[in-house]
This record gives sequence, structure tokens and C-alpha cells, in this order.
Amino acid sequence: MLKRLLLATMFCAGTTPAFSAATLDPTRAIGLMPDQIQWKKGVNNDTAWVIGDPKKPGPCLELIKWHPTYFSRPHYHSNARYAVVLSGTWWVSTSNVYDPDNNTVGYPAGSVLTDLVKGVHYDGAKPETGDATIAIFMECPLDGVPAEIKK
Repeated sequence: MLKRLLLATMFCAGTTPAFSAATLDPTRAIGLMPDQIQWKKGVNNDTAWVIGDPKKPGPCLELIKWHPTYFSRPHYHSNARYAVVLSGTWWVSTSNVYDPDNNTVGYPAGSVLTDLVKGVHYDGAKPETGDATIAIFMECPLDGVPAEIKK
């Protein structure tokens, strides 16, 4: 029995293709491995535009990693944006009044959110939950119109 198991293991090992042997046809699909994503590092957050150009019309996909204690200020966009929380907890508010400590809702990894057209919001990450990485799909060009009301 042991001999058969060893022979079967050797046969399977010899017929299993290596991961690096296959390639994608770039006329049919384009893929990026994590080490190929070019992140722009920042104090508040890190960003990577993996599809499209935020300054030109067309579909765009932004990856953003918020660092703890940093939040955007209340604003809105001319186009809807569709977000998936990839890791951490993303803290979001739909208020014009900036108050991250008391006026944000935490969305854990796996959550999906839509910023509606001209829907005021602000977002970021809190120290108690650490970094939050989000993928945001949208139609570009990207704009951000300030919408904060000071108390």
C-alpha cells in the first residue's frame, strides 16, 4: 500500500504544472500580481491607480490604504463610486460635519459601499482598527467637491 501511495505521489508531482509555466494572453486579459502594483506612499494614505487615469474620462479602479487617525474631509463626487473593503475596517460618515470620533460607521473587510452621485461623505481609518485597504471603482475623471459645514 505504501509503495502504491509513493508511486501515485510521484506520478501526480510529475504531471502537475508549475504556476509560473502558464501565461495570460494580453489581448484577452490583463493581470497584476500584488508585487506589480505601484503604490504611491503618503502620510495619510497610500494609493494605487490600477485601472485608468483619474484625470481622464473612462473607467478607473483605485486602491487606497488609509492609515490610522487620518480621514478625508466632508466632500462629494460628480460620479458614483463603488467600494469594497479589502482589509481592515473603513470608517465612513455621510455628514457634512467633520467628527470622525462620533459620526462614522465602521465597515469591516468584505463590506461593499456605494457613494452616490453628489452624496456627501468622508472616510478614513481609526487607531483601534488599524489600516484599511479599499478598492474603489468609478468613472473618471475623479473630482472632489468640498462640502464641510463648520459648527
